[in-house]
Amino acid sequence: MLARRLPHPPARWRDDDGIAIVAAVAVAMVVGMLALTIVSVAVYESRATGRDRARSVAVAAAEARVDRLTATIQSTAPGTLPCGTLTDALTVAADSVDRTATVTYYDATGAVVPCAALATTRLAQASITTTADTGPIVGTQPAERTVETLVRLTPSFGNDLDKAIFGNAGVRLANQANIYGQDGQPDADVYTNGDVTCSNNQHFYGSLYAQGQVRLENTCTVEVDVHARTGITATNPGVTINGRALVSNGSISLGPARLGQQARASGTVTGNVCSTAGKCVGGQTVPAPASATFPIITWNATAQSEWAANGYATVVTFPRTGFPCGWYNGPNLVGRDGQSKSLNGKADGVGAWMYANSWKLTGPTVLVSTCSDKVTLQGVDIALNQNLALFAKAGVTFSNQTNIVSTTGEQRNLYLIQPYDAVTNPGSCGDGIALDNQVSVQNTVDVLMYSPCSIRKANNTEHYGQIYAGGTATIDNRLEMYYQPLPVWGVQSATTAVEYYNLEILYKRENA
Repeated sequence: MLARRLPHPPARWRDDDGIAIVAAVAVAMVVGMLALTIVSVAVYESRATGRDRARSVAVAAAEARVDRLTATIQSTAPGTLPCGTLTDALTVAADSVDRTATVTYYDATGAVVPCAALATTRLAQASITTTADTGPIVGTQPAERTVETLVRLTPSFGNDLDKAIFGNAGVRLANQANIYGQDGQPDADVYTNGDVTCSNNQHFYGSLYAQGQVRLENTCTVEVDVHARTGITATNPGVTINGRALVSNGSISLGPARLGQQARASGTVTGNVCSTAGKCVGGQTVPAPASATFPIITWNATAQSEWAANGYATVVTFPRTGFPCGWYNGPNLVGRDGQSKSLNGKADGVGAWMYANSWKLTGPTVLVSTCSDKVTLQGVDIALNQNLALFAKAGVTFSNQTNIVSTTGEQRNLYLIQPYDAVTNPGSCGDGIALDNQVSVQNTVDVLMYSPCSIRKANNTEHYGQIYAGGTATIDNRLEMYYQPLPVWGVQSATTAVEYYNLEILYKRENA
């Protein structure tokens, strides 16, 4: 029997040979392209994220370097200012950052000051530019950012009147005093070339600087630093130093006191706070507190011309007709209230003139007394219509509820000055100026008290301004003081060298 032959398949079946292989290859190619796309996107996003992070690290590192250099300039003597090209490196997480800073100084004409001439040239501005480079991520350019700033420089001299209280021989606060800074800032600094004693219930909104030692007793709070040359002693748990305690040539004894930052001394450092590791460090090289020379203010032809150039062209001298030296025993005088008042036994001749005339001044005025008697007010109020400067050879004493006010509510300046050359032995001549027993100064009147002798404020007084005593500055009881620096002319410099520069930032920005 013959075998049966199967029929050939239709032609269209033969045309589909291998289609499954082609389809499989196509699907594999599509999947491969999708996978490649996903991987490419992931790599790109990873690099982009890393580069964004590196850029953020770079700009932060550059700005931090600019801020650090700005702070260094403000706290450094001119001869050691950072200058020229400065490089450093740091590590931030996984990034290694290289930084290049350029510090350039300019004088008042805008000319560049060479680094070698910083100590001998008066500087006006400084520019700081810092470029930070984090290094490249694989397949990308390095992340590089530049930050720059321009600052104005204002020189500060060793005898500038920039302290709230300056007691050349010492500062003694006996009971209840609050020394506030400007606009709520902790800048009401107290300085002495002797010792500071804080006996009871004082609060300093600034720092204490002493070329001698600082003794803090009972309740005494210092908002910033206490910096002494020969020692710091605290004896009560009510003592608080919110900043640092620094001694350059001695030891620190904090006892039960509280400390905000660190205590460092060339000698030993002891106290309850030292139980915290790193809080107290002895045997260190600690810089001495910056020294300041007591400023010299006199009244002579040169000083008169400088005061006149700044608006104080009117000068009234004493003794004068109707207002002799010594106690005033003349007729009744009319004050701001329009009432006729007897000042016999209540004021000297200069004080009587101030009562009768200070409320109707037509411009800033200087009073010059060559009398051997202090300018005296006892329960006599003074109203100021203009700024007034009193140069009194024998000094000043106000007492018994004397009030000093502005006639209009506008801010006025009152200068109580005993000239430096008025005494034979500056620093050891008793009280040159004294404000006793509820002498109140309105907050619209800023007062500079200056004497080559000692200055004493006592018994519930208020003060807006500054105290500069060539002897001891003493606060006996209840002082509310608000630091406000006053402009002064005719100050003789013991040296013309700049101690440091105050900074004002004109701009700070990132460069593309």
